[in-house]
Amino acid sequence: MSERPPVAEISGHFADAPTARAAAAALNGWFRWIVEGSHAPVPDFFAAFGVDAADYGWALEEDVDWRFGPHARALAEEVRISIQTHDTQHQVAGLLRRMGATRTRIVRDDE
Repeated sequence: MSERPPVAEISGHFADAPTARAAAAALNGWFRWIVEGSHAPVPDFFAAFGVDAADYGWALEEDVDWRFGPHARALAEEVRISIQTHDTQHQVAGLLRRMGATRTRIVRDDE
């Protein structure tokens, strides 16, 4: 995987804007934790959503192919994540669903 990974935008629709903002904040904390070295123990980023963060104790180069940390932002009830990856976009979309997103969508710049 020496070529530059394509950019994907993952979006998830939540019940309301406060929930979407909380989800984006939790995701950004998790992304930062991964990029900074995934030091144990895994912080409980997703407790408010009923998701065990231990399931997401990912590490750079072992579990993800990110060169740069993804970024999540909330726009009303929607969370949008920009991520440069070959293969983790589906797992991140699955995490959004586990957090309560009712709809998810992935758009890649190589499609």
